[in-house]
Amino acid sequence: MSFLAKLELDGNTYNVLECRYSFTQPTDGTGKPQGMPQGGEISITIESTGNPELLGWMLDHNKTKDGKIIFFRRDAMSKLQELNFEKAYCIHFVEHFSSSNNEPLQIELQLIAQTFDVNGATHEKKWR
Repeated sequence: MSFLAKLELDGNTYNVLECRYSFTQPTDGTGKPQGMPQGGEISITIESTGNPELLGWMLDHNKTKDGKIIFFRRDAMSKLQELNFEKAYCIHFVEHFSSSNNEPLQIELQLIAQTFDVNGATHEKKWR
């Protein structure tokens, strides 16, 4: 079980508050997989650092970034899992703050990457 995760991007490290990604395969009428797996979109919520670099990434439709998300085990900060992504676009950006709770200023990002790898399980999109 993981209790801590960090996003590493362009030499910066961000505290991950929430992260999810998924894949699907189309199926035929009997439920048998038919076609190539699709997905690999990463939804991630991080603590904001006040740096406008992530917003700049979102606002530049040609800019891609490589990075990784490291999930740590509860025991002595050893690595449980590492999600590496290459040539990722930021396709959604929300910055959120609420004074009615104790949560920090947060940034929600949605990333779509050409290459997605979790501990050696790799998915690559055939972009032109």
